[in-house]
Amino acid sequence: MPVAFAETDPSEKTGEIPHLTDFAFHKTLPDIDFDDVPVMGLDADFYRRPVGDRLLSVGVYRFGGAETHRAWGWVGEAHCSWHAYRDPATGAYDGPFQGCPELRLLLDGDRALGFELGSGSLARRFLIP
Repeated sequence: MPVAFAETDPSEKTGEIPHLTDFAFHKTLPDIDFDDVPVMGLDADFYRRPVGDRLLSVGVYRFGGAETHRAWGWVGEAHCSWHAYRDPATGAYDGPFQGCPELRLLLDGDRALGFELGSGSLARRFLIP
């Protein structure tokens, strides 16, 4: 007799990077803002898929057209469940890591000059031209 599993997504349990082919495109947001400060050139595509009576969402973030990171979790929850950073040199992912990505704005007053992702050896800086 087959084992019955709870209606959750495997990537939620294991922290696997979700395959976008399993999701439907939802929307694109240009110039994503953090703490009400828009970051020019940081865009995100959002994908969703139903899992039981919930929606799993994946955000694919791009700066200057190149993917910088992904974050995923359940629609309606305040924070991400998992995230992964994209290595610009190799195209591979660092992660996944639990929780929201570490993102720090680089500010000049209330204007974003860019942002930093990750920490330690994973820290990467992205500057607005």
